[in-house]
Amino acid sequence: MCQPQPQTQEQNQVDKRAIVAIVRAVAEKRSFVLRWYGDIYNELRKLINDDNEFRKIEKKMYEDILNGRIENVYGFWGPCDDSDCDVVVVVSPYGLDRSKLQIVEELTNLYNFKGYYDVYEDEYDYLTNTLHNLVEMWNSDCRHLSDPAEAVYRLAKRYGLKIDEETHLDEERSRSDRWYVSDTLYYIEGLDRRIVKSLRYCNDCMDFATNNRSIDECESWRFEDEIET
Repeated sequence: MCQPQPQTQEQNQVDKRAIVAIVRAVAEKRSFVLRWYGDIYNELRKLINDDNEFRKIEKKMYEDILNGRIENVYGFWGPCDDSDCDVVVVVSPYGLDRSKLQIVEELTNLYNFKGYYDVYEDEYDYLTNTLHNLVEMWNSDCRHLSDPAEAVYRLAKRYGLKIDEETHLDEERSRSDRWYVSDTLYYIEGLDRRIVKSLRYCNDCMDFATNNRSIDECESWRFEDEIET
């Protein structure tokens, strides 16, 4: 992973279309882990018709990701072929500390490790899923279950995409499900699907002093078209 570089004021400006491209790529793949080519690049291309404008934005966005200029978006060298290397992009709801980033970097090295590539070429998806699960675990606790939908919401909010919010209380459900509290639906600029933050009561947190579980208000995230678990 490249180390963050000192930024000029011009470098620090992130084009809104770059953020929309990342948001759409995460929503499409339903993963914290993306590829530059095939995921982010393709979404950016859909947003910009002019070739010269596209090359300008694409170049800066690529550099911004590799140099850590987009908050909580991390770039790592991924699979290489004879002419070029892809970039593995991790989009996290919250910042990852140095020790966690080192773990991700070590794992992404497997994409280009010849022994792994020759024997497990068909296992790339397994490696990507492992990275995804690590990011989910690091961003979750007993009161909070993270999801790529949360990463989309927090990135969009951080970079000023328009977000409309609607809190929904299903009275019928609240009568039949004593754990249910409410759902909040978010409409995010540039995204064709809504994000849902659900609040429920849960007893997943253990008080080790008393060896009892407490009932707490707990939070989970998902895209609206996904089945709630």
